[in-house]
Amino acid sequence: VGGIVSSLKVDNITGRGSTGFTGSVKSEGGNTTTDLQQGLTKHFVNLDGTASSDYVRDSFNNTSITDGGTGDYKCVFTNAMASNGYVHTVAASSGSGHTATLYSLGQNLTVSCRIYVLEHVSGVGVTDDVLVVGEVSGDLA
Repeated sequence: VGGIVSSLKVDNITGRGSTGFTGSVKSEGGNTTTDLQQGLTKHFVNLDGTASSDYVRDSFNNTSITDGGTGDYKCVFTNAMASNGYVHTVAASSGSGHTATLYSLGQNLTVSCRIYVLEHVSGVGVTDDVLVVGEVSGDLA
């Protein structure tokens, strides 16, 4: 004790009590703090909507993805969300460099979410894109 610690390396951080780890960190500007648990991504998917199989490139907190047809994907969470009021950010790209795509979110459920990809350049309609990504922020159950 009495010295300054310049780095800390640990394998696990476990919170004390029933609330778990609720530490806060200083903001980038140093004027406020943010809750560490609240600021974490709770779910993400990265998939190739044009592939017929093995279309999931990477995911987190995701049990399965069901292809519901052209431009329609249902993502099932491994761990449920506390409510259906979470924020779901989605994006997609055709890879051709000239097609603009509009992204729409379908149902938000505590155990799953839906991603719909809508093309708006060549006419409104659903489409499968090479890159489809989604991320969820909110409270886990």
